[in-house]
Amino acid sequence: MFPFMITAEELLHTRDLKGTACRKFIISRLLESEYALSESELKGDFPDLFDRVTFYRTLKTLEEHGIIHKIVLNDNSVKYALNNHHHTNSNLHSHFHCEVCDEVLCLGEKIRFEAELPAHFIKHEVFVVVEGICANCTLHAN
Repeated sequence: MFPFMITAEELLHTRDLKGTACRKFIISRLLESEYALSESELKGDFPDLFDRVTFYRTLKTLEEHGIIHKIVLNDNSVKYALNNHHHTNSNLHSHFHCEVCDEVLCLGEKIRFEAELPAHFIKHEVFVVVEGICANCTLHAN
């Protein structure tokens, strides 16, 4: 979560984006969650609130404007999280995916990952997904 309370409207305003209903809905859902959310988790109890095209265009717009980022898991499923959730200036971004409860948590720079690239290659970002079992699922399994 953000260390200070921010609203969806304020977040959109910082990126000079209009506060459409769909944008505010998606951002509000992500602000309420400490975990990344899939499309169905974002929609929750309102699966038909926005048509599919509007919903996907909104996700793409929010991603292009640096408000959210997409996390592609090993099974090719996709979850979304707010940027600045981890307050880092690094180009390394890591996540933890629980194989039991399917929650995805942003870890930020807590994981060290170095890759030596061939000559003249330029690294922009590194995304790491650690697969395992979260503390909550581990405690409930015992």
